Amino acid sequence: MGTITDMSKLEFNIVEIPDGESRRTVELTEEDLDLSPYTFEGGTVDLLFYRTLHFIRVNFHVDSDVEIVCDRSLEPYIQPIESDYEVVFKVDVQEEKEDENGAVRRFNFSSNTLSIEDEVRDTIFLNVPIKKLHPKFLDEEGRPKEFETKSFGDTKEDTDAEVVDPRWEKLKELKN
Repeated sequence: MGTITDMSKLEFNIVEIPDGESRRTVELTEEDLDLSPYTFEGGTVDLLFYRTLHFIRVNFHVDSDVEIVCDRSLEPYIQPIESDYEVVFKVDVQEEKEDENGAVRRFNFSSNTLSIEDEVRDTIFLNVPIKKLHPKFLDEEGRPKEFETKSFGDTKEDTDAEVVDPRWEKLKELKN
């Protein structure tokens, strides 16, 4: 690939991308992506490039492992994350834009490279589950198992008949 040593694995020299359709697979290690507060455990990015005179389209499929902390037990566990995204790099883009399906970016003519590192990182981030449950709390279909709730101290049922704040009584007297 490139001779620049500080180039990201997800940054590509435009001149090295052939015209038409081409494919690449990039193996990522823990050091390749910063997913703070989570820990990136590595993964694979399958890339499909489509290059014409006016644009380069990059479709990618990311298959990765991220270490996250269970909301219920506070134990760390590995969450597999898979997702697809598309980035189109164009020459004449006035305004860059993105949504959940894809992004449109400008070519970086100064370095003659294109990078999808931000898009790969964001795609993984957006697929971290909102409710983080350790696999031991999930059944075979991936649904949360029933669990027993515990309560400590006095609960509403334990208290005697309704206790009324004496200030409410004073307010009622004022109203009447």
